[in-house]
Amino acid sequence: MIRVIGGKYRHRVLNQPSLDITRCSKDSVKEGMFSSISLEIENKVFLDLFAGSGSVGIEAYSRNAKKVYLNDLNKEPIKIIKENLNKLDIKDIVVTNLDYLKALEYYNQNNIKFDIVFLDPPYKMEFDFKVIDLLKSYNVLNDNHMIIIERDSKIDDESILDYKVKQLKYGKTYIYILRSLL
Repeated sequence: MIRVIGGKYRHRVLNQPSLDITRCSKDSVKEGMFSSISLEIENKVFLDLFAGSGSVGIEAYSRNAKKVYLNDLNKEPIKIIKENLNKLDIKDIVVTNLDYLKALEYYNQNNIKFDIVFLDPPYKMEFDFKVIDLLKSYNVLNDNHMIIIERDSKIDDESILDYKVKQLKYGKTYIYILRSLL
């Protein structure tokens, strides 16, 4: 069971897709992550590029993000996201069902820029820091942006240039909050 941790939808329970195709951020991980960025969410444009259940984006929306975009390639998570949005009567979160590269292309073509991007790709997809370079090359990041990465292994902070990095650890889960140095 997953739920919204804070904000206007606090304690609301969300549906989740099959754990065979997604991994949902645990409540303790979401709580710690959002506590670390709580003052930076309001009036920001938020993207969850690999949205799964949509719980992270819904959490950002619940905490007064100005606009939220949820993307996932798999149809089952998209169905669950839509169920969760209907359950909460949220009508203004944008949901796309695209490969992440096509999603970035779509956002670029529509001049959509993000203040906060959350990256938690599926287990089967090996995370590559080239995704950060792609976010920059597709010109979808605002100048003063933040990228949040959820992983099940530690990364070398030195490999992420141009960012101030904050690492959080919850059990076996690592959260990296990258703040642009611009």
